[in-house]
Amino acid sequence: MRKIELTTPEGLPARIQSIKISLEKIYGAKLSVEFRVLPVRSLCSTENFLEKDKLALIFMKIVDEGYRVPIITVRKGGEYYVLDGHHRSYILAKMMEETVESYVLRFPEEVSYRAPPRRPIEEIPVIDVAPIRDPILRAWSQIIILLKYYEKIYDTPFYFKIKRLSLDELVPTQPQVERRQILSIKRLLVPIVCIEHEGRYYILDGHARTLRAREMEMNSIRAIILTPKSGVEYGIVKTVKNLGLESIDNLKIIG
Repeated sequence: MRKIELTTPEGLPARIQSIKISLEKIYGAKLSVEFRVLPVRSLCSTENFLEKDKLALIFMKIVDEGYRVPIITVRKGGEYYVLDGHHRSYILAKMMEETVESYVLRFPEEVSYRAPPRRPIEEIPVIDVAPIRDPILRAWSQIIILLKYYEKIYDTPFYFKIKRLSLDELVPTQPQVERRQILSIKRLLVPIVCIEHEGRYYILDGHARTLRAREMEMNSIRAIILTPKSGVEYGIVKTVKNLGLESIDNLKIIG
């Protein structure tokens, strides 16, 4: 797996200074820097894509470790163009965060930033740049894959909602799980992924983790619920009813 470098709190001042000096050389003007809390909806992209492996790593660190390093932006009109922190901004937007901390580079009044065509952070494509070999990171990337898949088939934005769910609330979307998958899980490090329909939660990814939680005599499990911006009718709910699956008790363990 390729080496992924993340901005750290310790490295942030040097990163700000490096970007500031580069822009000052390009525009021939002195820039100021101020700290602000910005609306996530005001952020625009200056990059053409996001790397899926880096996005998965940052997603994991935000959820599990509280990774919240401020981004770096430049102001243009009433919008802020991200210069450092696209992956952080995207995940926070998908987690339905309203604000983000940012160091904002400001031009003098007589000079204006030459902004690229406006593209909201959520609209940046996510691409594969290298295989993800680490199984934990691969599981986090699967959450992003499912998000993008559901956005495509239902033509509406989806978001992440993190919640602990009772095992009794869960409905499987496949009839069986291999025993070796369950036995390979030593610790529950990655949330399962669900959609919600009429108060029940349908498992999209994490059937083996769910059964492992039951074996560990847990009553609940951490889950990420894919939540659409507008109402959708899930085809998988109809499929599950046709299969006669009503609870995790219906899951057959094979092998």
